[in-house]
Amino acid sequence: MKNLFFIAMLFWCISAYSQHWNYGIEVGYTNNKFQTKGLDSHPQSGFKVGGIIDYNFKSNILIETGIAYERKGGKLEGTNLASQKISKIEVSHADYLNIPVSVGYKVDIKNKISFIPQIGWFLNIGVQGSGQLSGIDNYNQPYTMGIDIFSAPSISQYRPFNRIDTGPIFCLNVQYKKVRLKCSYELGINSVHPIYGSPKNRTLGASVAYIL
Repeated sequence: MKNLFFIAMLFWCISAYSQHWNYGIEVGYTNNKFQTKGLDSHPQSGFKVGGIIDYNFKSNILIETGIAYERKGGKLEGTNLASQKISKIEVSHADYLNIPVSVGYKVDIKNKISFIPQIGWFLNIGVQGSGQLSGIDNYNQPYTMGIDIFSAPSISQYRPFNRIDTGPIFCLNVQYKKVRLKCSYELGINSVHPIYGSPKNRTLGASVAYIL
């Protein structure tokens, strides 16, 4: 009898915390700015597109992950950046593979509307990027040239950006049936450049996801 009781309790616990999988597609807008020391920083708009996977528990806790293609950018200006003859670096776009993992809690409001706050961690891997470099050459003449953000060009003054970025992510979601609206904030903790003010990415995002 005791064995039957424990077996029944085990199945009840498994049922109570069993997970439900959801898959979806997500598209959105990003606005990134470099947080730096001693340099002027200007934001740059971008986009995000990818897929998400939710693990939903009956306790209203959910775990979300996925992968997305995310574009960021920004502009840095100063006098002789890093004691070099560079006055401006404009990151037109820096494209990343974005891999977030977050935990959320689903609050059912009414009429199939839910509110979902989330907190987690993201990893960004740089894929490609381009921009412009401005400054004064060895002949004291102004110049502007195109650069590959993540690769070292022939010009000796420039140093490429780091490809890896990571940090916490905070999200607020409102879901109606299968449509989810999301606001997110990525707080990069890695300096994406070893010099040039040691910039860190600060990214606001707004997206819409459709749960399949």
